[in-house]
Amino acid sequence: MRTSIDSAVRHLARIAVMAFVVTSAFAQGPALRYEAPPGFYRSAITPPDDYSATEFNATLQVYPFRPFSGDIGQMFRKTLLREWIDPRYQETNVAAPPEFRAGQDPAGQTVLSARFAEVVGGVARQRMRMVIVAGGAAAIVDASANNMTNWQRALPAFNATGASLRVDAAAPAPASNEGPGPAGRAVAGLYMARTLKDAVDLNRSPGFNMIRVPALHYYLFSPDGRVYRAYDSLPLPGGNPGRFDFDAAQRADPVNSGRYTLQGRQLRIQMGGQPPRTIVTAVPEAGRLTIDNVGYVRQ
Repeated sequence: MRTSIDSAVRHLARIAVMAFVVTSAFAQGPALRYEAPPGFYRSAITPPDDYSATEFNATLQVYPFRPFSGDIGQMFRKTLLREWIDPRYQETNVAAPPEFRAGQDPAGQTVLSARFAEVVGGVARQRMRMVIVAGGAAAIVDASANNMTNWQRALPAFNATGASLRVDAAAPAPASNEGPGPAGRAVAGLYMARTLKDAVDLNRSPGFNMIRVPALHYYLFSPDGRVYRAYDSLPLPGGNPGRFDFDAAQRADPVNSGRYTLQGRQLRIQMGGQPPRTIVTAVPEAGRLTIDNVGYVRQ
């Protein structure tokens, strides 16, 4: 059984190398593109992009590119780049020396991986960390499951995400006068979904106090290319989406503010934050929109 799991892990690392495409020049640094793992729920807390399996205990985090100096391979072998990992997911008790692997794409770019186990409550939590290097920047894909059985269950989803990995030039935020044009009127409006959001349960121990609770989630699109999103409620003056103050929302909440453009049947949403996040999905049809595997309905 161990051999088959190791084989799948090596396959995932090879897929990442094969799918690794780097453009010759980056406008604002490289950006890692991928498809979300199927059957996983995406947390609203970013960065990193954080996915959790809906039917068992397994997670995957995708960390954006960040610059580094020195020998990234040596740094990875020394610390597993633990200092780059969100404190919620930092390993604390590695059971044995990690199994390190390295590969290169045809252009000579490097993909590093480490397979290791972390002992949590007497159980070996299975983990794999990949570091994708583009020039002087690196991104991390970090996968884990709370035991070997769930690791096996999660591998198909992890492999699917690994197969979709690619590196693109980071798309700059659209200029203030750029918009979707007349087609924006077909997209404009308020969209709502019933989903889950992360919340803190103060009755639980630190590190285990994040829970998911039901919540409403909204996306509001203007005809001229503005977008804003929010959980729970989105007050509209007089109930009119056309009177929403996108400028005030941008100043108060830049992470959840952005702009969108249309490219054929593709909707591209550029949200704020550091780094910015680009969401690519199909244009709404019959008042329905899908973002991060969540279905939204125009109100």
